[in-house]
Amino acid sequence: MSVENLIYKEVDELGDFTPQEKVALQVVIDELRAWDNHDLEKLYSISHPDIIYHDVTLSPAKGLAGLKEFAEGWVTASPDFTVYVEQFIVRGNTVVNVGRISGTITGEYFGSPGPNKPFDCMYCQVAVVEDGKLKYVRDHWDSYTMMQQMGWAPSS
Repeated sequence: MSVENLIYKEVDELGDFTPQEKVALQVVIDELRAWDNHDLEKLYSISHPDIIYHDVTLSPAKGLAGLKEFAEGWVTASPDFTVYVEQFIVRGNTVVNVGRISGTITGEYFGSPGPNKPFDCMYCQVAVVEDGKLKYVRDHWDSYTMMQQMGWAPSS
């Protein structure tokens, strides 16, 4: 079964939301589109100056400077990085999304040399939007599968 990538749908196509939920969902869609299109300036423009962006495999990136270091590290490591969203769950100013991330690790990956191998793994993100900006993001993803695909961990 094929599922459409929900980041390329309009908010009103995704469900019946309150005005607050529509704002939060649009900000998160913009964030995910920015990652998918490697538009880091867009990502920074929709992020709160005091953002905490926590990829659970690393220490939290704090503030715009921390976000920039993290984002540039990801895009440098995987210039073809993509995000595919299968589901959104929205409540108030909190948006959860699940799907897949994929790409090829060709550059240095946070201290590890790029093996020039593709990865594809499941992820789940929780995002909190305040005053129309990303305030907190936590990304949970199947890093062990990615490490197996890179040859950094034993295959099962």
